[in-house]
Amino acid sequence: MSRGKLRVIKNRIQSTASLMKITRAMEMVARARVRKLESGFAKVKKFFAEVENMKEKIDLSNNESVFATGEGDPVLIVISSDMGLCGAFNSEILREAERAMDSLKNIDGVIPVGAKACARFQENAKIITSYQRVYETPTFDFAASLVEEIEKISGNIHIVYGKFVNRLAQRPEIVRITPVNNEGNVSRYEYEPENVSEAFLKFYVASKIFSLLYETKVSEMYARQNAMRNATENAKDMIQTLTLEYNKARQASITQELIEIVSGSDALKEE
Repeated sequence: MSRGKLRVIKNRIQSTASLMKITRAMEMVARARVRKLESGFAKVKKFFAEVENMKEKIDLSNNESVFATGEGDPVLIVISSDMGLCGAFNSEILREAERAMDSLKNIDGVIPVGAKACARFQENAKIITSYQRVYETPTFDFAASLVEEIEKISGNIHIVYGKFVNRLAQRPEIVRITPVNNEGNVSRYEYEPENVSEAFLKFYVASKIFSLLYETKVSEMYARQNAMRNATENAKDMIQTLTLEYNKARQASITQELIEIVSGSDALKEE
């Protein structure tokens, strides 16, 4: 093997080692961020559990709000990430969204949240509005503004998001969050003014969207952490393979040079 080919293998080893440093650093960043997000997500889950408990104590049976009746053609919210490098996380969410669009009849519109979803649906005729880089850390204010936007269009809301199963598994899921009802026994509050139940409905829907945004963000960070860890391990294996190939090639090159020297020496002696 020529010295040129040895140089090519050595360059590949060096570039792979540089890439491994980047993937390891990104894994560490994702790990640090997901710890903070997990802490926030635990609080969000507790918050939404209390909202659910409150819902069971408010009589919604005669409420005519669009969120209580679920009237209107379906509106699909697709929550993706703003950044890549998280394995198949975004592509699986987008495939689930496309399946949902095929299965939902008379869909009224699509609202992509996240740069990846915006890029996929930017030319879709049913797109209502889009949001990029608005939920790096999810906020209730953003969820509430989204509810105000949807209320003008329909009360039939479906959301595709990244469900957090565990640290190693995250999967896309579609959920219908309206109509909001409280089936079963209702321990009714006495309240005033009369429109408090309508205000609560908006609050409930915003709380649900807020919790799904947070869950998707946690899933994204774990997906990125896992993807970067796998990339680091693959780079390490590649370096080992290339190093073995380089050593074998170098040994073969040295052996060839020795053979040529000995052959030349023998030729000189015969002369």
